[in-house]
Amino acid sequence: MKHNTIDKGIIDSTNNPFAQESWIQQGFGFTPKRQEQVEKLFGRSAENILTAQPENDNRYVAFVAIRWGFAKFINGILTQTEKWNNRQLYDGHGRPLKSKTN
Repeated sequence: MKHNTIDKGIIDSTNNPFAQESWIQQGFGFTPKRQEQVEKLFGRSAENILTAQPENDNRYVAFVAIRWGFAKFINGILTQTEKWNNRQLYDGHGRPLKSKTN
């Protein structure tokens, strides 16, 4: 069953194999620290990330990056998205920042 919504992010197991109910409920954003950590995960497979320790520096980071649209799996490899490349334009929940000119 797919649960992808703007409010919840990408939390279905097909698109986000790291999803855990407790992490989904927490709803934490993609913090600057997590953004630094995810750079080490780009180019790695889901299996590699799932088995790496500590969990919070690997699986959780990948989960949050995918959840809010900053990463996705392409051919089984964690890959940055266009949102990642323009992350300064988004908040930690993947929503566009409001323009200061308004």
